[in-house]
Amino acid sequence: MRDPGPVMPGNDPPARKWGMLAIVSAGFVAMTVNWFDISTGFDAIGEEYGKAIPDVAFLISVFVAAYGILHIPGGLLATKWGLRRTLALGLAIEAAGALMSATSASFAQLVLWRAVAGAGASVFAAVGIAAVSIWFRDHAHALALGVSSAAFSVGTALGLYAFADLTDAAGWRTSVVVGGVLCLAVAAASALFFRVPRGAGSLAGVQITRDGLRQALFNKDIWLYGLAFFGAYGSYLGASQLISGYGEDRHLPGGQVGAAAFLIGVAGVPGSIAAGWLADRYLSPRLLFAAGAVLEAVSLACVPLSGPHTFWIPAFGVGFMFNFVFAIWQTVPGSMRGLAPENIGTAVGLMLTISAVGGFVLPWAFGLITDGPGYTAAWTFLAVVSAVTVAFCLFTRAGSRASAPSSGASRAPLPGGAEARPH
Repeated sequence: MRDPGPVMPGNDPPARKWGMLAIVSAGFVAMTVNWFDISTGFDAIGEEYGKAIPDVAFLISVFVAAYGILHIPGGLLATKWGLRRTLALGLAIEAAGALMSATSASFAQLVLWRAVAGAGASVFAAVGIAAVSIWFRDHAHALALGVSSAAFSVGTALGLYAFADLTDAAGWRTSVVVGGVLCLAVAAASALFFRVPRGAGSLAGVQITRDGLRQALFNKDIWLYGLAFFGAYGSYLGASQLISGYGEDRHLPGGQVGAAAFLIGVAGVPGSIAAGWLADRYLSPRLLFAAGAVLEAVSLACVPLSGPHTFWIPAFGVGFMFNFVFAIWQTVPGSMRGLAPENIGTAVGLMLTISAVGGFVLPWAFGLITDGPGYTAAWTFLAVVSAVTVAFCLFTRAGSRASAPSSGASRAPLPGGAEARPH
């Protein structure tokens, strides 16, 4: 029998948690739309600023780099200021970066504003996962995080596919403005309507303590799961943004290339929900996580083996399995004993920071390998890294300790460190 970890107070109407999930999920849609919509204007941006496409692609790297550096500060900010204000702040910063991108008079300015947008997304991401976890730690935890992960996929698909039509019709500046306005609207909704569970006063903001930092930042399992997702996370971020260019380079039919670009994003919707449903009911989350990462690696290896009529199949597999793994991975901090609710965001931030290094390094390495041995070797490299790094999860600890008291309720030292629930 699984230990569900500390249970949040149950004085709220049963429907309220689903309303909070809807607000956070809308935030993930807005966050990822503003992450990926810029890529639909790369040709126009390159022409306007006199840049080659490889140079314009730096806009992806700078967003991901900024996205990777503020997860932990965002979690600490949520501890200090509370979840609601931090959720809204992250989305508002990303919206500002998107809106200001449209005013850029030079490529250097555009790079700066894309970095600002990435920083806002970084603050929101870890806190968004924590915001779902604190409402669902006692029931349907993996399913709820599967739904929010599906929202991530919906935003990716909209940004890469639907916003392409908007960019073609109205230009890249209008496209990023629409994305920014959407993000700002969801930020306002989060500030006005998001609430924490009744009786969980620490989630509205408490002092940051050494015990809290130890719970979140010096937990062996948090580090191991971060490293375990390094390959699968970075490979997906690279594949989702490079698969269209690869298909065009192979002169594959336009319909197949378009389908692959769409499916690598939208396939995460059923993948996330399937993972949550299975993890809550039947199988070990650790087993599902490892199996999903290996299957993502298999899908990556099959990309260069696909033909002109099957190119969409491995793309679907990569998108489905990445989000399958992502949904389960997100449950780890919220399922740990010895981790107070207000410190979940910081723990998630550490995991995301470790994995985000892969999101920066692996697409860069893919480009270097493509210029050398070629595309087949580059896709194989992504597959191997995804399969190898997942082995870190096999070293996570089983067993549990007593749940950590909230910092708002007690400042007593914790014994040892936090440990994961049995898998």
